[in-house]
Amino acid sequence: MLRHATVVAMLTAASALAQPLPPLKLAGSTPPWVAGASFTALLPEAAFRELYGGRVDGVLGTLPGPRPPAGVGELVSIPVGLFPVSVVYSLPEVALRLDLPTLCLMLSGRVQVWNHARVRALNPGAALPNLPVLVSARVTRNGVSWAAAGACVKAGVWPAQWLKSNWVAGASFTRAALAPQRADLIIPGVLMLLGPRDVPDGAQLAQLRSPGGAFVGPEALTLSLGLGNVPPPYPGSGSPLPVAPFRPLPPASEVGAYPLRGVVWLSVLKQQAYRGRRAAQAQALLRLAEELQAGASASGAGGGFVGLPLNARPALRLSFQGKRVALTASASASNP
Repeated sequence: MLRHATVVAMLTAASALAQPLPPLKLAGSTPPWVAGASFTALLPEAAFRELYGGRVDGVLGTLPGPRPPAGVGELVSIPVGLFPVSVVYSLPEVALRLDLPTLCLMLSGRVQVWNHARVRALNPGAALPNLPVLVSARVTRNGVSWAAAGACVKAGVWPAQWLKSNWVAGASFTRAALAPQRADLIIPGVLMLLGPRDVPDGAQLAQLRSPGGAFVGPEALTLSLGLGNVPPPYPGSGSPLPVAPFRPLPPASEVGAYPLRGVVWLSVLKQQAYRGRRAAQAQALLRLAEELQAGASASGAGGGFVGLPLNARPALRLSFQGKRVALTASASASNP
């Protein structure tokens, strides 16, 4: 009888292993640019509720996750990608060029008119109007504001206390959501910061002075490398990216690099043995994180997002039933 029960248990375990695993489920504001994971677009708060409720495997967004509620377990957030922060403005017939210190002064309200001497010096011959600089900023936490604040603090233009993801600084308009912020673009003289997926078609994008003196646009981040399974290092890879939340993103240091970048974060629960999850699913999640960090793309296009430099790819450490999860040759994000 005991032998029969053992055989039945073995057959049951083998049957469970043979069943295909469900696809990895992600939620948040930044869709993954690899195959093999489903994605639901949600505001950060809703996305983390899904994660803490065990209904998704991870959250992708432009900020690390907040502290989870009691009893949920430890949250792990790691950087897996980069994106260019676009400087969007409304000045018809003006192709705008800025450097980072001048942009920071405009965002903080210390350069208040478009024909200011600093702006004129960067745009010789441009017909800059005598209009006020009307900064539109979001008051909710967002990675675009965080990236800009980090760059401005790092440049020594902003005080350290402005290093936050919902700064208002010298903003003329403060918006709670992206839609009303983008609607401000109909106002002449408006200035705002947007992520690559949020820039409206036909919007005017400023070029920023890169190390070496050249002016480059946000498209330089993606056009400078081929998005394949193993992309070359991102320009500026000599500057390490932060591996802990709420540190400023160091500016790119290499000649020709776009200087204003944000970070894509993957947030997961460290303990993966919950709500019926299997070790193979945890392995697939590790594989997905690796592919995101490498910039892997089944379609060959990252939608404005790229992987991390080779020297800035932190490992994602997960545990399953008290033991550290290790990748196996069979683990795959595209076919978990």
